[in-house]
Amino acid sequence: MDDLLTETRRALEAVGSGRSETFADSHEVPAAHGSAADGLVTATITGGRLDSFMIDPRLMRLPSWELAEHVMTAVNEALDVLRGGRPAIGQPVDVDALAGGLHKVQDQSIRQMAQMGQALQDVVALLREPRR
Repeated sequence: MDDLLTETRRALEAVGSGRSETFADSHEVPAAHGSAADGLVTATITGGRLDSFMIDPRLMRLPSWELAEHVMTAVNEALDVLRGGRPAIGQPVDVDALAGGLHKVQDQSIRQMAQMGQALQDVVALLREPRR
């Protein structure tokens, strides 16, 4: 387990050190995707404007009020992504924060494994003692 965490940390550090540009520094226009009705309605918002929109033809049989709800859900989901509700597609992950969190998890797991190892040694020592 410790080896896996160490290897993952090294990979994150390698990715983080290779990244010189952040999303805020880039010239990319933020884009976000939203969907509804199990992906049968999709919306893409780019630069704050509705860029693409798709309704699967199977949904055209729905009552207009129900179809409108799915449309609103997809568009609002994409808008929420742009407003920071969750990371937008193309937005980089904060690798340094992720690596720091992974380092804390690794340290905590090492301490817990040491405690469990000591507890097992104590149990074995008790089992080896002669009974009275």
